[in-house]
Amino acid sequence: MAKIFNRALKLCGEEQKVGTYYITILEFDTDGMVTKAKGADVPEDNDAGFAVGCIFVDTGSGESTTFYINEGSTSACDFNITGSGAAGATGYTGYTGYTGYTGYTGTASTVTGPTGYTGYTGYSGYTGYTGAQGAVGPQGAIGPTGYTGYTGAASTVTGPTGATGYTGYTGAAGAASTVTGYTGYTGYTGYTGYTGYTGYTGAAASFTGVTLTFADATVAATGTCPDSGTIIGQYVSGVTGTPAPSFLHLAVSTTTLTGTLTAAPGTGDTLEFTVLVQAA
Repeated sequence: MAKIFNRALKLCGEEQKVGTYYITILEFDTDGMVTKAKGADVPEDNDAGFAVGCIFVDTGSGESTTFYINEGSTSACDFNITGSGAAGATGYTGYTGYTGYTGYTGTASTVTGPTGYTGYTGYSGYTGYTGAQGAVGPQGAIGPTGYTGYTGAASTVTGPTGATGYTGYTGAAGAASTVTGYTGYTGYTGYTGYTGYTGYTGAAASFTGVTLTFADATVAATGTCPDSGTIIGQYVSGVTGTPAPSFLHLAVSTTTLTGTLTAAPGTGDTLEFTVLVQAA
């Protein structure tokens, strides 16, 4: 079961040589492959020992060139950078051009064609006269019913149909607009992000080698050095004969380097020391 820690973990790392360079290893996987590491030199392509997806932090690099990931294999790594410069600002969107005017629509016709005359209605035939009532016969016998008058014949003449009125004129269609709206301006292209500055390289150290020679019974010697310089090392640069064993004491005062032996070399013997002094 995984454990929960309520404090931050501090990984010191382990310095080992994996492939070409010595690096500080922060994590391994169960197969012994490096999954997280850091160092001043990015592993060479085709080095073995790195898990696929291993994260490497380049401690000697700068902006946008710090994080690398293994995109190769465990037997042949291929570390590639994962970051890049900041993206430029997005360009403005150009204005939308004006829409052209719509052509005028012709005025609708207000003149209605005249309505044709209604044809005359034919004359109705005359109604025949009703015959007079016959004389009342003697009691008991009903006199004959009078004849029904003739019904006038139906008119066979149809009145002329009135002429159809003229159809009103269709209004003229307005001319199509010939004005094209202006095309909007093209937005400006965003600026490319600035490339980070390269860090300054420290000035090279300045050293001066001062030679002190002790011969015969001499136990003290002096030489000129940088003002208030710092002694960073010394070595025996010359031996003559078999000088007596002794210890060397060094001191700097302004521009004078003084060396003192605990025992003189001896008659006919010489010791020569070269002292490295770094300028203040």
